[in-house]
Amino acid sequence: MRTIKFGFLVCAAAALAVAAFGAGRPHTQGSIPVRQVRLGVVDLSSPVPEDLRLPEGKSRWDLTRVVLRPSLARSLFEDDERLTLLDEPVAAADVTPRDSSRSYADGRSAAGRSDRDAARRRLFPESSPEMLRPGARETLDFIEESDGVASRRHAEIETVGIGWVHLPSGPREVVLQRVMMLREEPGGDGLVPDRLIHRWVDPRSGVVAEVSRTPVAAGRAAGAIDEAFVLEQVLAGAATLKIYVEELDTPPFSGIAYGWDRGAGTPISSLTPQAYATIGDLIAADTWDFSANTTGVAENTSTGVTLTAAETCNIGQCGYNAGGLFPNRILSREDKVTLSSGSLSKTNAVTEREQRPGDVTVWLRGGAQNEGVSGGFGAGESRFCYANDDGVTRTPVPIWRFPHQDPLGWFMQPGDASWAGGPFNCEQNIFNTVCGSGGIVPRIWSKGCTGTNGTHAGTQSGQILKGGVVTLPSGHTFNALLVRTLADFCVYAASGCANFFKVDEVRTFVYLWQVPVIGTVVRLNSAQNVADGTSFTTVAETDFKFGLFPPLAITVTGSTDTTVSLSWDPGRDAHRNSGYKVYWGAPSGAGTPYAFDSARNPGQVSFAGTSATVSGLSAGTTYYFTVTSLSAFMDPSTGSTTTYESLLYPTQVSGDPAFVYPMEVQATTTGGTCIPTAEATGVTVEHAGGGIRICWQPASDPCLLGYEVLGAASPTSAANFSALVDTGPETCWTGNPASGYFLVAARGTGGTGPWGAYGR
Repeated sequence: MRTIKFGFLVCAAAALAVAAFGAGRPHTQGSIPVRQVRLGVVDLSSPVPEDLRLPEGKSRWDLTRVVLRPSLARSLFEDDERLTLLDEPVAAADVTPRDSSRSYADGRSAAGRSDRDAARRRLFPESSPEMLRPGARETLDFIEESDGVASRRHAEIETVGIGWVHLPSGPREVVLQRVMMLREEPGGDGLVPDRLIHRWVDPRSGVVAEVSRTPVAAGRAAGAIDEAFVLEQVLAGAATLKIYVEELDTPPFSGIAYGWDRGAGTPISSLTPQAYATIGDLIAADTWDFSANTTGVAENTSTGVTLTAAETCNIGQCGYNAGGLFPNRILSREDKVTLSSGSLSKTNAVTEREQRPGDVTVWLRGGAQNEGVSGGFGAGESRFCYANDDGVTRTPVPIWRFPHQDPLGWFMQPGDASWAGGPFNCEQNIFNTVCGSGGIVPRIWSKGCTGTNGTHAGTQSGQILKGGVVTLPSGHTFNALLVRTLADFCVYAASGCANFFKVDEVRTFVYLWQVPVIGTVVRLNSAQNVADGTSFTTVAETDFKFGLFPPLAITVTGSTDTTVSLSWDPGRDAHRNSGYKVYWGAPSGAGTPYAFDSARNPGQVSFAGTSATVSGLSAGTTYYFTVTSLSAFMDPSTGSTTTYESLLYPTQVSGDPAFVYPMEVQATTTGGTCIPTAEATGVTVEHAGGGIRICWQPASDPCLLGYEVLGAASPTSAANFSALVDTGPETCWTGNPASGYFLVAARGTGGTGPWGAYGR
């Protein structure tokens, strides 16, 4: 027998507690908004994309074809007393009726949280990182004033998806949240459903798209959309992208990257649809579409490996020895295969991380271009040595610098000061021989000079220029930091660095698009000696990454009592993919590792190309799924094969370097016995016409389908109560039962949950 939890006997709805508001419209004149955006209001008289109408069960949404009406400017203000949301038309001719202002002040508390704090979490969902994880849920209660009328609001929020939304203004990395809004007006008789909202939340810019509809319980047709908008521009208040040192300085064999080199002399105008003439024009953009770069003269493979003689024939040379005093050095290597000939060239670099009082610096200790290739400087093997390993004092060169620290660690971001090594003082730091063998000019010295192409500073430096969104040949889109590095010196064939011995000049700019966790996704190299970093019109080398990335998008295509079917888009270029791996579990993989995957549970997954059916599931249960890509790569230096697995795209952008968001979809199996565990509370009863009206506080539970109302003439025994009616998600019922005592229980596919408070 179920236990009855006795509560207060009530005969009428409790009075609504409303915070005191000042008369008239909240003042914002002269205030600076904490967030200001321009929104495009969707014209609902035109066809609405399916991704806007039916957003759940997906990880990629295309809203680029929505038809927009005149723009709306939305500003969010906050002072010591209240939050204020102000909507104003951008165009004077826009006379569309809408709330001009809503405000939120502190009143009663709910679950230990002030009304204003709850309203802030509702308006600024990106300020609650824990809610940006798939499967996260919370309920919020607050008071809202609009046009001088204050009413109580209740929000039930669940994060039901994650991926990329493509807007007319560009792509955004987002989570999808479902919000059920309930309201109680002054003098009302309890909370009633108000709106069902789906909103796309960019962890750095807040809500970037939203669609709302009136629930069925409020008397409107199912699925009828009342309002929708998409972001056109963030005017103020967006956060900047950070990259933490742990996301860039990764351990060996943790990942692999494949890219296209289009070759020397490639015009910059051919790299993007905008056909920018110069590199300066290209880097001035805020988004970069490199998706057309799907072929090249060579294919690059970049890996991080341990320092061994098998990986580099320069193991005994300056900067390479990982033992002794230098245990923290890591070798990054790029293997480039020329497609026409099949010839292999190898480039590598040795880095070392140092924790300093004011920053974390990653030093470039050594590197080799064209390892094992004979030829002159720039064509054959050239090794760069910036370490004091062989008794020669050399100027160190920083390759990355992380000058900021917060509780999550050291990070870099746009606006940071540039970093540079000290000027080379005519020091021998270049070896112009193959793997330590002799040569005509085996050693080269570096120093600043006045050359044939301007003055060379004699340094190597770097700077973060800006943040932006980059789209790759595979179709994948990422938030990235654009970084510029510069090698600027002259080279000499003898010590003393007399002009007579000068053999070459270097002013090489490298532009890098850096993504948290993944690393460099685009690299553009200038020619060896250019005049400046903005005017050149061709590049000497490119590296456009097309893998290894997980699928572009995952979609739930069907479900039964025990199975869920998935399909995915592998991306435009998946020729390096050797397979896929499906993960799933009843809790989201955002908080804990998935309980199951197709490698450990192969009998439960049936693959068919880029789709799969997962079986052996429990009926009436919500599961979370993601898919990764696999690639088996044979190292040409060692002959060993390593199977790499892609990250769980998209990556981390919300400020938690220890967490990588899985691109995850939800699906609930049919049938089953999913029973809510949450109680319906706050039952109220009042006379309504010739009957009574029973209302209750909504329960937040993943199994919730509706409620069961029970009645009894006496509350002394559970056996006295019998079911009166099953409702939907609405939280009020009007009828004329003979019973005198009433209970409400949350109802799922397998029955009702525990009984809560009751009314008479």
